[in-house]
Amino acid sequence: MGTAAEISRMIEKSRELERSGEIAGSLHLASQARELARTQSNADLEALALNVITYAHIRLGHYQQAKQYCQKVLDLAGVESPARVDALLNLGICAGETDNLETLYTFTQQAVDLSRQIGYDRALVRGLHSLACTVYVPRGQFDVALAVDAEALRIAQIRGLAELTWGPLTTMSYAHWLQGQPALAQARLQELQQVMLPGSLAEGYWNYIQANLALERGELELAQAFCAHTLSIAEANGIAENLFIAQMGLSRLNRAWGDAATAKSWAQEALTGAVKSGYQHFQAQAFIERARASWLLEDLPAAEADLRAAIALLQPQRLEFDLARAQLLLTALLHLQHLPEASRLWQETATQIVQNGFAFLADQERKLAYPLINDGLKSNDKRITEASHTLLEYLQRAQPQPLKINTLGGWSLQSGDLQIDDTTLKTRHAGELLGLLLIAPGHSLSHEQISESLWPNKEPSSAQDLLHQASSALRRALEPDLPEKFPSRYLRVEVGRIVLVLPPGSEVDYEIFERFILHEACESALAIYGGDFLPEYRYADWCAAQREWLRQDFQTALLAMAHQWIAGGRFRESLESCRKVLALEPWQEQAVLIGMQAWAELGNTTAALRLYQTLEKTLQEELGVEPQAELQAYYQALLNK
Repeated sequence: MGTAAEISRMIEKSRELERSGEIAGSLHLASQARELARTQSNADLEALALNVITYAHIRLGHYQQAKQYCQKVLDLAGVESPARVDALLNLGICAGETDNLETLYTFTQQAVDLSRQIGYDRALVRGLHSLACTVYVPRGQFDVALAVDAEALRIAQIRGLAELTWGPLTTMSYAHWLQGQPALAQARLQELQQVMLPGSLAEGYWNYIQANLALERGELELAQAFCAHTLSIAEANGIAENLFIAQMGLSRLNRAWGDAATAKSWAQEALTGAVKSGYQHFQAQAFIERARASWLLEDLPAAEADLRAAIALLQPQRLEFDLARAQLLLTALLHLQHLPEASRLWQETATQIVQNGFAFLADQERKLAYPLINDGLKSNDKRITEASHTLLEYLQRAQPQPLKINTLGGWSLQSGDLQIDDTTLKTRHAGELLGLLLIAPGHSLSHEQISESLWPNKEPSSAQDLLHQASSALRRALEPDLPEKFPSRYLRVEVGRIVLVLPPGSEVDYEIFERFILHEACESALAIYGGDFLPEYRYADWCAAQREWLRQDFQTALLAMAHQWIAGGRFRESLESCRKVLALEPWQEQAVLIGMQAWAELGNTTAALRLYQTLEKTLQEELGVEPQAELQAYYQALLNK
């Protein structure tokens, strides 16, 4: 192998080491490649090696060293060389991670344009991804970020650059998580898991986003495991960005646990690292996180100081998303203390949230935002009232989280990933109203239909009062943070009618069960059937018919699978299905026949005969009839064996 080929091999190997998180090894090998290229007076290969060294220093947060190496590359590289493109990309990253987004955009756009010109697809993917993750996401331009990264992902896949797909997939999953789109985030994370390397920056982000999604589902132990893995990856690979997100994740986790002191300590660690690297956007995020911990500790002056520090860092670079979050938190903090500045700041914050399309942020921070909207609507200042009203309108148009409602075997409700306390459904007939709407055509009923079903013996005026109480209680159960008189996005109360709104992606278990039955997917139907429909109301007339229909479908599925399993030689499974049918309907003759056949195949003729004798006695005592002829004949055949 020639010297030039050996240098190229070393450079490619050093890139592989960097992608897998082995930064020290990457630096060492790339430095060797550079020295070898210098001894050969090969400027092109020296420039390529220097770019690898540069990127490794960026990952370590050494931005000044990285910029110095970039300048050396530009001195060596040709005007239209791939090395020049990589140097421009690295300069852009350095600018972005030291919060000079205009310079970042300039360098990166130059790199993208030159990449297209010379057909350098690898750099084109990197450049597009860099714009998405370092410009568009921080500024809250999520639709643009997703579109640009989708293009980068498509190019990488078409050109066979599988090793570059992790970047777009990471940012896309991150953007979906920030916007409160857990299903979309998980879909991208599944793709990312297929391409990320162990111990890499990508794996660190995969665990970090998974930790946050688990936190929002209330699965704190799972979130802890993901956070611990993120930290272990960061400690092994030394990547500053991995360490920062690990510390931020641990701070958030400890806030969820109620351990504000530990949360603040982790936020301080994150802030110290961000200050050391000079990455001001990360500094602002750490200030926000530390402010939240101080707020929990009831140190309101410290929380206010940190939020103002974050705002001061975010405003010059127009990092609109985190700026909106920081201003919302600061406004709520001032509002809590009844300080006059809160009103002025609220008008500005509400306006920015609407203008930037961040209604989902107000929804995520509803415990803070809803009281501000409520008070803003009552303000004597017309500007504040209008800003509050406009934000409320946007919130109403924003897609609410899908509902996951389980009724088979008892209530279980989720809004998005948030578990709803089912005890709230026991308040003022809320659960009965929800159940009635679930089984109604179009999930819609008139006031009269509801009253006749739930309170048939009440006077109209009393029934109307009960209906008002039930709808109010259900509204609070589905959206516990919604202030009084705010319209619910799940429960639409119209003139003379109430409609249950199920957003796209919602699931109602009995409806899924019925679809499985319709398509004869009996095994899937059995898997979802957790028990009788709403056993909480086993004596209520309004759901008796629905419960019986579902129970009959359950028996149909059991018998179908009993037939299938015995035909396939799975006699134990067939017998268990028959037992379940007979527990519901002791005189079900088809279940007895299949059960007898299963016992016979298992070599237990005595059990088969006993099954028949039990049925014979039940039919005689309860219905005054004998078993069907087929059963009698099979019984006699077994007796005569």
